Amino acid sequence: MNSTLRRRLAYGSNATLVTILLITTVILLYVVLEPYRVRVDLSADQGSVLMADTANKLRLLQADGETVTITAFSAQEGKKEAYFKNRALRDLVEELDYASPIVESQFVDFDRERLTAERLGVTEYGTVVIQRGDARVDLKDRELFRRVGKGADKALEFLGETAINQAFSQLMSDSRRTIYALVGHGELDPEDREPGGLAELAAAARQEHYDLKRLDLLRAEEAPRIPDDAAGVLVLRPRVPLTAVEEDLLLGWVASGGGLMMAVEPQGVVPSALGRVGVVVPDGLVLDKLLVFPYKDRPVPRYRNHIVTQALADELLVTVLAGVAPLQASVPPLEGVRSTTLLETSRDGWIERGGALLNGEAQFEPEIDTKGPAAMALALELSRDSGLVKRGTARVLVLGDADVFSNALLAEGPGNVTFAVNCLRWLVGDDGRLSMVGRPQAVRRLTLSSDDLAALRWVVIGLGPMLAVVLGAAMWARRRGR
Repeated sequence: MNSTLRRRLAYGSNATLVTILLITTVILLYVVLEPYRVRVDLSADQGSVLMADTANKLRLLQADGETVTITAFSAQEGKKEAYFKNRALRDLVEELDYASPIVESQFVDFDRERLTAERLGVTEYGTVVIQRGDARVDLKDRELFRRVGKGADKALEFLGETAINQAFSQLMSDSRRTIYALVGHGELDPEDREPGGLAELAAAARQEHYDLKRLDLLRAEEAPRIPDDAAGVLVLRPRVPLTAVEEDLLLGWVASGGGLMMAVEPQGVVPSALGRVGVVVPDGLVLDKLLVFPYKDRPVPRYRNHIVTQALADELLVTVLAGVAPLQASVPPLEGVRSTTLLETSRDGWIERGGALLNGEAQFEPEIDTKGPAAMALALELSRDSGLVKRGTARVLVLGDADVFSNALLAEGPGNVTFAVNCLRWLVGDDGRLSMVGRPQAVRRLTLSSDDLAALRWVVIGLGPMLAVVLGAAMWARRRGR
């Protein structure tokens, strides 16, 4: 064997050995590190990451260890949008499987695996079946996808995670819970689809397995009472005073440990039940130098430390309120009543009570106004020591604005849906479900202080014309010099 052949054999043997060792090392590293793998989504909208609310519900479902089986069936082959639908569904079920050890998912070809479809009783393409024990939720293609836009801009939007998120809510509860909204005094109505109604809130509540229904205590055929199936009661901005019978029924509801939410408006009707639970509504309007541009009556709220607002504070999302009444817990606080501020102004905020205007805008005047921070929402927990609760504890939410829940503002405020739904969750005691609702939207809302507005006004009014004059003079001088 000549030296050249020996060298080639030596080099080949070494290369083969190194290759084997490298492959073995990679396999060992994969086996060791696979349980600790990390997935990172670098996209701007974090579209490949599960919503915080979905992850939270998976953790709640995982508590008892019962398996959740997700079976997704393919779209019909040959259709224009089949590839998009199949890819979106497959990616989602794989992400859900990866996110929780209790999830077992599979993507099934509807045409080639008809036995699976027949076993589950599925007869339509694109169906998703979610099972947990004896509970089962079927999602149709029309619930997972919808068309948006018109004409050439028409596109298919994937709603799969939202639909499955809603299905998880159903799996966590054997029955739907009912929350009643009082009507008959000009309150916001859950059946009203106009800007001042609550139809959008009712839709968001349904996704959480809550039914938001009207409650008319004075037009009932029988003696007025809070229904037995009530999980919570809302009184959102009555325009006229409640009757003594209604006030007594609401206090009786709190006495039984029920959850009550009440919202008022500046110079509006204040139910006497608020005073009984230790909340005072001072005269005036809440204002702040930091506001939602260009509205002067929309102060940017600061979140205080509470489980209702924690997710909003973490995501830095603004909850938009309009025309807010100030709130104060009674001083000294009532025994057995623990009050926590949810929303308040910055230190530059104040309670406006009139006075002179500067350039058409209200200014803080220490002689008549009250310096902030000013509270805009309070959460109360009442124990038996208060003398108002006969058993257990009761929860009361008080807001200085009801419009925050209205159809007009619910979609406009980046944090309004999460704030509204978390208020309902906390009210009925579903603390474990408190989290971000939906995927945080890339909303760029401009918030400016009064000083910022003044500077911007001078830039527009002063700097613009001055720049035009300077440019005109320069052009005139240039032409004269020719």
